[in-house]
Amino acid sequence: MNDLRIPGTLSLGILVMLLLTLPMGVSALASYSGGHVSIDTPVADDVFAAGGQITVNAPIDSLIAAGGTVTLNAPVKGDVIVAGGRVITNNAIGGKLVAVGGTVDVNGDVGTNALITGGTVKINPGSTIGRDAMISAGTVTSAGHVMGNLSVHSRSFANTGTIEGKNTYIQTESHSLFKIFTVLGLLFSVGWLILGLILLKIAPLRYRVVEDEVRKSPVVKLVVGFVGLVGACIGLFILAITIVGLPVALIGGLLVGIGVIISVFFVSSAFGRTLFGWLKIRANDWQAFVAGFIILNILFRVPVAGFFILILAISLGYGALLYTVHNHWKVITGAAG
Repeated sequence: MNDLRIPGTLSLGILVMLLLTLPMGVSALASYSGGHVSIDTPVADDVFAAGGQITVNAPIDSLIAAGGTVTLNAPVKGDVIVAGGRVITNNAIGGKLVAVGGTVDVNGDVGTNALITGGTVKINPGSTIGRDAMISAGTVTSAGHVMGNLSVHSRSFANTGTIEGKNTYIQTESHSLFKIFTVLGLLFSVGWLILGLILLKIAPLRYRVVEDEVRKSPVVKLVVGFVGLVGACIGLFILAITIVGLPVALIGGLLVGIGVIISVFFVSSAFGRTLFGWLKIRANDWQAFVAGFIILNILFRVPVAGFFILILAISLGYGALLYTVHNHWKVITGAAG
């Protein structure tokens, strides 16, 4: 069997970048939003849904969803990419499943690969994963059939199902240590979020200029940002080892570090604003930022793929910063705002 492919594990991150390449108001998706979203008639199109409770009761082509509880009661022809407090798949998925949730229950078949992360993950009896499965969670139970390889990172793992390929189980940290790192990670994210809100409050005009650059040719900005970061690291290292240039290297490193930290803010705002535009929901600057920031931080925590998604986001934001410095220097150095 084939190993789990990188494009499959990066689906969520690539989705974020692709969304930013589309103009707001232009969509190839059927979009739904609200407190309770129920899809009760067949949709021969890709579906994007956001809400407190999302239920799919009729066949659709593919699904991208974020909500409190997401339940799949009808077949999906293609891929399912979903994040929620609880995710339940009760019917067949023709393509891959990428899921992030507090609890994830797989009760139906998955046509190709499955990438799942959460607190508790269950592959229940009667379900079949068509290729490989990669799971990272606190507790994992596999009672279904995996036709390829099964890779599990968890504190506890119960396997009563069948696996045709290789079974890899890596036990993670003890509960107490895991809890400490989880709390520290959440506190850091909250502080990061507050810093972004402060920056948006004290310099809204300058902030918006950089955010606008994110949406202009994002692929170019991503490449420029990545090359710029690599080049900066090499240049600073060369300066540092000369000793004479060490003070310059320290100051330069501090500036690059600040750029890396704030780069994700602009990508978060651009992503959140694009999503709200798709859903035809009016949102102010801070609402767009918070929505985008939360979704991106969930993606950053996806095993393996999260690291690459973080690099993509930082590179895109850093590239937008470089373009802003080059194209809008007067705005940056002008009056506060």
